[in-house]
Amino acid sequence: MRVAIVDDDVKDRELLYNFIQRYRSETGADIRADLFPGSLEFLEKFHSDYDIIFLDIEMPGMDGMEVAHEVRRTDQAAGIIFITNMAQYAIRGYEVSAIDFMVKPVNYYNFVDKLKRAIDFSSRRARKDLVLRREDEIVRVPASDLFYVEKDGNNLVYHTRNGEFRERGSMQALKAKLDNAAFSECMSGCLVNLAYVEKLERIHCYGFAFQGKRVLIG
Repeated sequence: MRVAIVDDDVKDRELLYNFIQRYRSETGADIRADLFPGSLEFLEKFHSDYDIIFLDIEMPGMDGMEVAHEVRRTDQAAGIIFITNMAQYAIRGYEVSAIDFMVKPVNYYNFVDKLKRAIDFSSRRARKDLVLRREDEIVRVPASDLFYVEKDGNNLVYHTRNGEFRERGSMQALKAKLDNAAFSECMSGCLVNLAYVEKLERIHCYGFAFQGKRVLIG
C-alpha cells in the first residue's frame, strides 16, 4: 500500500508520517509513506502510483483542491483524504470523489479511522483497476470507466473514458481480472461493459450502442 502525504507544514507532515509508522507497528500493515512539502513536488513525482493521498487543502501556489483535480485527470481510483484547518473547505471534496476529510489538529485515533476507511476503499477498487500505458503516460483506469475491449492480434484495445489504449495481453487474463464485474464477451475477442449498453439489435450482425456510439459485432 503506497501513501502520499502532501502538506506544506513540516510538523503536520511529520505528524501524519509518525501516525502511519505507529499504525504499521501496531498492525503489521504493509504501508509505505512518501512525504511531499508542496503541490508541485508531488505532481512532479505522481504517476498514478499511490493508493491513498492525504492532501492539505490550504497550500501556497496550487492548493489541494487544484492538485486533486490534476490527480483525477489520470487516476480515478486513488483514495483522497483532505486535511484542512477549516471544515467548510472540504465540502467541495465531492468534486473529486474524495473519501473524507480531517480537521487539524489531527489526533491519532481519528487518523486511524480515516486510514482504515481509505485502505478498505483502495482494496476494493484495486481488485478491478487496470493500469494502462499510452505513449509517455501511465493511467490507472477503474473498470467502471471501461466501455469495451477488443482483441487485435496479440494486443488488446481498451476503449475508456480516458480515450483508447493499446497493449499486449490476453482476453482470458483480462476476463479473470474483471471476474464478477458486469462484463460480457458478446463474441470471441470483444468484452463489453454492460453498464453502458443502451440496446442490442440485429441487422446483418449484432451490435450494441452506448454513449452515443454504435458498435457492430459479428
